[in-house]
Amino acid sequence: MPESTVFNRNRSAFWMRVNENDDGSLNFFVSQDVLAVVKYHFPELDQASPTGWKQGKNNTKNIWVPANRVDQVDVDEIKQWAEFAGNQCVWLKLGNQLQDHFSGSEVDHCIAGDFNFTTDGSGTIGPRSVLGEAEFQLKYHLGELTQEKKQEYCNVMSQSLLDAFDLLPLRGIGTPAGPVVSPIPAQEGSSKLAWAFAKHVAERKGVGFIEPRLLVQKPQMKQLTIQQKVTVWTTIYQTANSVALDPASVHGRDVVIIDDLYQSGITMWAYAKALMGAGVRNVFGLVCVKSMRDSDNQ
Repeated sequence: MPESTVFNRNRSAFWMRVNENDDGSLNFFVSQDVLAVVKYHFPELDQASPTGWKQGKNNTKNIWVPANRVDQVDVDEIKQWAEFAGNQCVWLKLGNQLQDHFSGSEVDHCIAGDFNFTTDGSGTIGPRSVLGEAEFQLKYHLGELTQEKKQEYCNVMSQSLLDAFDLLPLRGIGTPAGPVVSPIPAQEGSSKLAWAFAKHVAERKGVGFIEPRLLVQKPQMKQLTIQQKVTVWTTIYQTANSVALDPASVHGRDVVIIDDLYQSGITMWAYAKALMGAGVRNVFGLVCVKSMRDSDNQ
């Protein structure tokens, strides 16, 4: 029997299985959702396989590497990468409640470092996760924290975003047409945790940073329905001079949208749709935590 290792977590779009077969060959199975990511990080799989990627069951792809070519593939490196990508991070797709409003192609991949709460094997929700606690404290109790605690929580969130950033299949890093990082548009003077981390990630990764300032008053959204929130954001982004964003700064480039918390995804997907209208090549999402609930606070 082959030694089989599966990398996946509940409610995540990432799925990967590695089979180390008795005859010395290897099989790699991945969900269609992340095939492009795996191919981006491990092009040697295509080079080592005489058959290439084949269609599998349940929207999966698989590739076979014969025993006489396994020396071209570092299976331990791939498994270590998949342990972080598949078992720790959460890969987010367009939720069911947004499918009537977006096509699903606005965001290529969206990754959260973790859920904001822990769960046991039965799905029972426990205390906040390490990342969830850091996001919660920095967002809602910043003024009460000691400098030491602030730094501790910032380090936790920063490292998670930086590590997850490396999973994205970005093109042209280090070139004039390379990727740029953007927070969700916000008004001048607003205190936005995500803005600080977006700028930090851009600086650490050596990529561009844009500041899409919101030039119109955003209404209170807490009590609005999903449909109403989509309408508000769509109207804002379709209205001329509502966001200070030079299309030339993003045209033909990959854009990574960074936020601290992903709930329903309305703000992420609405902004991504506006960016695609500005001629962006690809949009990726990167968030610290995904809320356990898929609906916004209403």
